[in-house]
Amino acid sequence: NGKRLASVGLDDYRTIVIWDWKKGDKLASQRGHNDKIFCLRWNPYDDDKFVTVGIKHIKFWQQAGGGMTSKQGVFGTKNKKENQMCIVYGKSVETCITGGGDGSIYIWTNSTLGKVIKDAHKGPVFAITAVQDKGYATGGKDGRIILWDPEFQKNIKTYELIKKNILPDSKGTIIEEYPAVRAVTLTRRIVVGTKNGEILEIEKDGKIKVPVEGHAEGEMWGLACHPSKHEFCTVSDDKTVRVWSIKDRKMLRFKSFPKLLRTCEYSQDGKAIAVGTKDGQFIILNSSDLSNLIPEFIAHRHQEMSDIKYSPDGHYLAVGTHDNFVDIYNVATSKRVGICKANSSYITHIDWDQDSKLIMTNSGAKEQLFYEAPRGTRITSIKTTDVEKMNWYTWTGVLGLVCDGIWPPYTDITDVNSTHLSKSKKILATGDDFGL
Repeated sequence: NGKRLASVGLDDYRTIVIWDWKKGDKLASQRGHNDKIFCLRWNPYDDDKFVTVGIKHIKFWQQAGGGMTSKQGVFGTKNKKENQMCIVYGKSVETCITGGGDGSIYIWTNSTLGKVIKDAHKGPVFAITAVQDKGYATGGKDGRIILWDPEFQKNIKTYELIKKNILPDSKGTIIEEYPAVRAVTLTRRIVVGTKNGEILEIEKDGKIKVPVEGHAEGEMWGLACHPSKHEFCTVSDDKTVRVWSIKDRKMLRFKSFPKLLRTCEYSQDGKAIAVGTKDGQFIILNSSDLSNLIPEFIAHRHQEMSDIKYSPDGHYLAVGTHDNFVDIYNVATSKRVGICKANSSYITHIDWDQDSKLIMTNSGAKEQLFYEAPRGTRITSIKTTDVEKMNWYTWTGVLGLVCDGIWPPYTDITDVNSTHLSKSKKILATGDDFGL
């Protein structure tokens, strides 16, 4: 009825809590299971009942006042206990259907397993949905959507998530063939969510449109704008580099790597993109097709890369990592020509001066230090009051008099993550841990 919200905790007991979400009141609480719970679904026929599934279990629950009671699902002697991944209800309060980690579909009556459709998918069944009196749709790790009749007697149709089925006028594409399906729903079209962050619309004839796509697993840390085109680049823990059109609001190209990616930066002419990894390495790509401009990753450090910046004249590349160093490279030769060594904590931000002769760094120890480029010799003669008067090509750091007003009371150095000073030096944009 939309009045209650159920949640599953990540504590050791996978505690289930039922809430009055409008009032913010806790109505009931109970230990869920000793192992992982993957899905919870309310019974559409009885507002007090719901089902949970997870590692080799299924439980049938009923709320009773401030508590809950549960029954373990009975697999029977002929059926092996398998991980259960997703849930949908059948035509009555007693019937529910679950997708198994073995690719099978399980049909339950009350709390007893009644029927198994073996190997419906190759690999886990991650998604299942019902259409009133018309049947069901399932989606799996195998990158296929299967339509079933109402009794699960036969496979009516199978849709394959492959690139040749993408319509020419589709706004986006898929980054791999047969991406794992994570969600599916049926309206006038089949709408699918994939593990790669794509939303697909599938027509009856199997043709696909991709109206929305983005990064997938993990965090997205790197973003850089092209110096002259309406394009920008992003990198993330999903190990992909993606270039996007601002005007058309779609992905133009992408490339996958075997490493988690954390930083990116365009060269001054926009022809190259430098990409840094979570293990302290970097590579240079051609921005037009994302081919490698250098044969392999350059590795002098081992910890996370936090910032990467080309010098204004385009001759040098400064690379900052959680090893506490900034390494300076000659762009033409890819050789390291300098090291900035004085920071006592991990590097958070790097900025160049307009003449490509000076580097300013911020660190996790709240240090704002200055180095001569390209050798990396520390400069200690710059006064704090003179810093903002100097001609900086960019200002993205969070320290110094320029940034005094961005810090709320009692905040930590890690609370404000990024800044960008306008060319007029009148406007400073910030990004922080509080969503601002």
